[in-house]
Amino acid sequence: MAKVKMGVVVVGMRGTIGGLTFSANRAGNHARAWSKSANARSSLQSGRRVILSVAAQGWRGLTDINRQDWDTLAAVEPQYDAFGVEYFLSGFQRYVRFQSWLKTVGRAATTGPTLEAAPAAPTVTGFQVSKAASTCHFHYAANEFGATWDAVVFVGVGAGHGNIVAPGPMPLIIGSQVPGGTSLVFTTEFMAVFGSVTVNQRVFFAVHRQSITGSRSAPATGWADVVA
Repeated sequence: MAKVKMGVVVVGMRGTIGGLTFSANRAGNHARAWSKSANARSSLQSGRRVILSVAAQGWRGLTDINRQDWDTLAAVEPQYDAFGVEYFLSGFQRYVRFQSWLKTVGRAATTGPTLEAAPAAPTVTGFQVSKAASTCHFHYAANEFGATWDAVVFVGVGAGHGNIVAPGPMPLIIGSQVPGGTSLVFTTEFMAVFGSVTVNQRVFFAVHRQSITGSRSAPATGWADVVA
């Protein structure tokens, strides 16, 4: 379903309707023919569906005070849609979101919320996908994730060579607790979702930094063409 923002004329559109997908990038608004994305059947992606179900059940097990705390915090933390319009989650929605984010990297669920500023997006210094070596990894500076930040990675593959528009939504590829070092390799996870890719096919990424209490940064985004 597409979201439409109306002005004197239509000033923005996001989503899919009538076989067309509407989006925007730095060059402006654009539309493209809808194409079916990869069926994200990685163990991590499949596990997320289970996590959401378990988190919803966990909400019912909270005390009234815990639920009130989640409601209170959700009411003072604005979210923003694709048009930058502010909205607020319910306490239940915020609880489920944070539990799913924690479980993505294998961390334990929490009962009470933590008020903290979202971490800053990480700085990605390099990203490479190699067909011959069958490798997929990104690079970052030493201590970029420090001793407490986790990494959450989403990846998408363009429909053709030189495709300048990232496919959406991109599937979750890997969640890593405090990755350390200066690079993170996720070849197995990438191949499980996308299989073989061709040289010069464009691969897009979105990397988040996440706190041990579940607060997630805006993504660091970019792309690279597959090398031989």
